[in-house]
Amino acid sequence: MPEVSKEIDLELLAGLLPVSTLSNLQRFRQSYQLDGEIFECLRLDQLHPTLSGNKFFKLLGHLEAFRSSGRSRLLSFGGRWSNHLHALAHAAAHLDVPSMAMVLGYPEQPLTETLRDCQRQGMALYFCNRKQYQQRYDETWRQTLSDQYDAWIIPEGGDGEAGVRGFELLQPSVIGYDEVWVAAGTGTSAIGLAENMLPSQTLVIVNAVQDQGALAERLASLSLKPRWRFADCPYSLRFGKLTPEQRQLMERADVVDLPLDPVYTVRLLSAFLHARQRGKVSDNSLLIHSGGLQGRRGMSF
Repeated sequence: MPEVSKEIDLELLAGLLPVSTLSNLQRFRQSYQLDGEIFECLRLDQLHPTLSGNKFFKLLGHLEAFRSSGRSRLLSFGGRWSNHLHALAHAAAHLDVPSMAMVLGYPEQPLTETLRDCQRQGMALYFCNRKQYQQRYDETWRQTLSDQYDAWIIPEGGDGEAGVRGFELLQPSVIGYDEVWVAAGTGTSAIGLAENMLPSQTLVIVNAVQDQGALAERLASLSLKPRWRFADCPYSLRFGKLTPEQRQLMERADVVDLPLDPVYTVRLLSAFLHARQRGKVSDNSLLIHSGGLQGRRGMSF
């Protein structure tokens, strides 16, 4: 088996994806022409039909921690269309590990296609109202859940220190570009990328959520190697809500075989093209496609 990383468990990798795939991620870089602009994109959504995008890399460190924890199952949090829960359910099934999720919603609501997929992979679903779900950051509640279910707790979205470890695998794919562009929710992917970039590079972050400056404060508190900045975003920041312009961009991207998800990558490409058309982007830039395409099932064009 070829060596991928001294820090990452190769046996664990092999249980999820072929190590040969992960040792040559550069082959997922593709060039596109859209709206008169030519650009490169690292298509992490193409890694695997279900274990794809940034969620795979976020899960690696958490799964390693679970293996050494002595706990018997995995437990995490998410919404009814959560890319994170979708990936976790499939990863747990691949590894033959029981999994469960605390889901924001009500049991009387019809299951989304995402949650149906999770159930089919053996994930147990427990529904929480909004007040209960707000406790997901509370360490006391997490410890109660961990003890009650003998579970290793993964923060919402795969966040946390363990969530950045897997991005080491992306280093050969992002070195050599002046700018690397990524969409952010919790910021875990942005931090993971930054830890594997050079001081001469710039990380450009497209914030997909209204977080009242929380991500900016978090990044400012870290000693990140590359320069970083937030992109100007010509779009609505209502989470998961698309403007007519964003829907049209998704349709145009489909034509050039660059499918976008309705939360992150549509905002990433929108911000990138907006900046490129104003001469504010290096010609030597790389966009990171973070996956999440299963979420397209929750929208209608």
